[in-house]
Amino acid sequence: MSGATEAASARPAPTPPAPDPGVLPAGTSLRFLVLVVAMAAATVEMLTGLLRPYPAQNVAFLCEFAAGYDPGGNVIDNVTRSNAHAEAIKECAEGAPVTPQWYGLAGGAVVLLVAAAVYLLLPRWRRRRHGLVPLHGRDPQGEVRAEVARLAGLAGVRALPDLVVDLTAFDAGAVVFGRAGRRTLCLDNGLLHVRRSDPARFQAVLLHELAHLRHRDVDIAYAVTALWRAFLTLAAVPFTLVLGGSLVAAQFGWFMGADAVFWPASRPYMVREIATAGFLFLLVVLARADTLRHRELYADRGAVALGADPGVWRARAEAAGTQGRPARSVTALWRSHPSWAERHRALEDPAALFTLTDVPLFLLGAVTLVTGNALSDRWDALQAAWVVGGLAAALLTVSVWRAALYAAHRGVPGPSGVRAGSALGLGLVCGELLSGPSIGPGWWPAHPEPLLFPLLGGVAYVCWLARCARLSLRDTPGTPRALRGAVLVAAVAGCVVAAAGLSWWMGAGKLLLAGDLYRAGGLQQEIRRMFPGPWGTREYAAVLPWIASVLTSLSVAGSTLVIAAASVVLWVYPAVLLLRRPRATGLRSTLLAGLAGGLLGVAAVAAAMAYVHPWRPPLGERGTAFGLVFMWWRTVALWTGVTVTAAVVAVTTRTHRLPRALTAAGIAQILALAGQFPLQSADGCLGPLRVMGDTCHWLPGASWSLTEILVPTAAPAMFGAALVAAPLARIPRARRPPAPAEAVRRSWPTRVAVGAVAVLAVASSVVAVRSVTGRDTALVVPDRPPAAGTGERVRSFQLLAWFKTSGQADIVAVASRYTAFAQWFKESTDAETGAIDGDTLRPVCAGLARDTATARRHLGVPDPELGRAWSTLLAKSRDAARECTSVLDSRTDDVRRNTKMLEDLVAAYEQATRTVPSLTQRVTTALEQWPQWKKSG
Repeated sequence: MSGATEAASARPAPTPPAPDPGVLPAGTSLRFLVLVVAMAAATVEMLTGLLRPYPAQNVAFLCEFAAGYDPGGNVIDNVTRSNAHAEAIKECAEGAPVTPQWYGLAGGAVVLLVAAAVYLLLPRWRRRRHGLVPLHGRDPQGEVRAEVARLAGLAGVRALPDLVVDLTAFDAGAVVFGRAGRRTLCLDNGLLHVRRSDPARFQAVLLHELAHLRHRDVDIAYAVTALWRAFLTLAAVPFTLVLGGSLVAAQFGWFMGADAVFWPASRPYMVREIATAGFLFLLVVLARADTLRHRELYADRGAVALGADPGVWRARAEAAGTQGRPARSVTALWRSHPSWAERHRALEDPAALFTLTDVPLFLLGAVTLVTGNALSDRWDALQAAWVVGGLAAALLTVSVWRAALYAAHRGVPGPSGVRAGSALGLGLVCGELLSGPSIGPGWWPAHPEPLLFPLLGGVAYVCWLARCARLSLRDTPGTPRALRGAVLVAAVAGCVVAAAGLSWWMGAGKLLLAGDLYRAGGLQQEIRRMFPGPWGTREYAAVLPWIASVLTSLSVAGSTLVIAAASVVLWVYPAVLLLRRPRATGLRSTLLAGLAGGLLGVAAVAAAMAYVHPWRPPLGERGTAFGLVFMWWRTVALWTGVTVTAAVVAVTTRTHRLPRALTAAGIAQILALAGQFPLQSADGCLGPLRVMGDTCHWLPGASWSLTEILVPTAAPAMFGAALVAAPLARIPRARRPPAPAEAVRRSWPTRVAVGAVAVLAVASSVVAVRSVTGRDTALVVPDRPPAAGTGERVRSFQLLAWFKTSGQADIVAVASRYTAFAQWFKESTDAETGAIDGDTLRPVCAGLARDTATARRHLGVPDPELGRAWSTLLAKSRDAARECTSVLDSRTDDVRRNTKMLEDLVAAYEQATRTVPSLTQRVTTALEQWPQWKKSG
């Protein structure tokens, strides 16, 4: 007995079964949310375009033209010029009637109300259309009703639905319909005939429909149908008729909704708007079909779980055969019902119900950016990113965890995230190509390379979610409450990272598709002016473009709260998952790798100090160009330490490669930032490493100031580490057997060290945001001259737009002041004595000063030559009026000063006599040419 007892005690405890993946929300619900978002985005986009008034009546449209907007020009030129005149354009359009932003939202609300009405009326309409009759007329003995009641009890359906028969349907099928509280189970007439000949099929059909009731997805099906019909009737069809009709009419010269003069430039935009709507319509079609197909597969699984014979599906699949398979594979994407072969495969292996599939993820990516771009046009990019990023992160997190749970339940490897991330990234790219405003009238951006950011970002993001889910699942109890809590934490972390990436892309990243905004706007020249130094030398000239574009972008991005927080979440979340494991396998080596990476970063900073040491300028000039160049090389050094650490750990480790790579990279980042602080504090004591100091002193205050500037540029390095580590973590590695449990030591010092570094990471994010709190991080970009290739008609319209919005009022105001001055000069001056009447001159000068200040605040003349003359006139008028007011206020009779004041006023008057007539003549010519151009087309 004792031996048996000892043998039993030595036997290892049985492994608890993996939790059921069904404890998380069903995939049908997730797909339905994607469909709702896609339909909302398509509805708002279509109705906004449909209800938008004619653009020439929109004052904001005219203000853009007055600032030099060219519809056929380069996007980067238009964006730069619009940014340079942002305040003037805002003032120009302020208070003017423009397209209300709520048009599309109000139309969407109407579509939603109509869909609700359709949802309520569909059951009644279905009953009347098909002529359904109660079951008791076809089942006088009540046998069928008793069988249905028995199966409903088996399925856990408490309230038996109304039972009716479709006498016109000869298939052996059934369908459940009706709104909540009043369900109807409709049996096909053919199903009643197979009840005795094929009872297994009869039972399988009924259990399938009862599974719909058990899963509560009948409302989803009817909501999908109602939304689809309302969307099709009130949005898609009217948009196609109006916009498509306008396009066809304009193409043949009728110009319904397009002006003849601007039709060549407007056509690409109109075509692209219609293509975008078509793409949105396709997204809705695919999302609707995918939702309904998944609903059927889920009901099949529920029916088999309730006791249905799987042989029924196998027999139907064999009877259907394989004829027309290529055609079915093409049309399968928009079919609302799966084929019998698909249904049979899903029963044999229900992986399709839980794994990450390509179509929903592609749809989610496309819908995310389409919706985000639409919202960013109406809100701030960060607010739009939180809305769409939060929804996308929640859906992705639940989907990833369902896939990980299913893999654990089946004992197979969990999702890697590469293929799913690729589908998501492709969806993001497609969404940007058709809805992004930075591409311009063409179908392809001028610089497509930045599209790699959303593509690779999607891959890295899903891989990060998948690896963290697999790591967390190992140590999460299998209870539903514990699992949902873990999913909630993962969703919050994913939401922060998704909002950070989307806010950067929708705010600044997508502008890279048109070119480098900072470089094109002349930021290099501004840097030369603000930071004087020997920019013509090789060392300075080589890094100036990188400073103007990359360093500036990193500093602006890293200074935002969401990106600073996300850079911490990217590695702290997986680090916490590693720390909470009962036996922190590999944590010590991860900490050592992070320590080595931190030393590499510090060594790289020291190398940068040694590199710039030989050509440092005198002490008083080190805070200008030299300091900026040194800042660039310090940033490069820290990025090198972080990304190299992530790459090496991702390649060399064998388990939890991506979480450990990011954890090591985060530790390296914080240690490198901390390690460079004493180097900067003791700068003057380091001999050949001296950069900013000449004498040996300990200066922590100066080093802290330099660190505060460095932290924002180093914060985004964690995103670079994720982009590098995600693909490298997929490189195959030779597997080795895991270490025995007793050989893995509990490393409490390691845990404490990692926790301390995580606290430092949170502190560094606070420093990154605190360093720019209270001041605007957006940079003022200089204006660009009008493009030489702008057509004559566009230039004329730009001039007329300026004249209509503010130019006419400014010309009249300034001209009237000089008319008053000429009258005063003729009547109130004595050529012999030089006496002047200051009392009558004072209101003329005061009015000229006010009108000149107002005109200078407004948009300038968009024509280059006339614009220079107008600017010269305003500058001379400002100076002359200012001097006149100063002389008259002084109450002194200084003949020399009076003479100088009058000479300035006369010179400004002469400038006005040359500028105003030529300007008004050019406007008159454009006004005369405009009707002729419209008539000629």
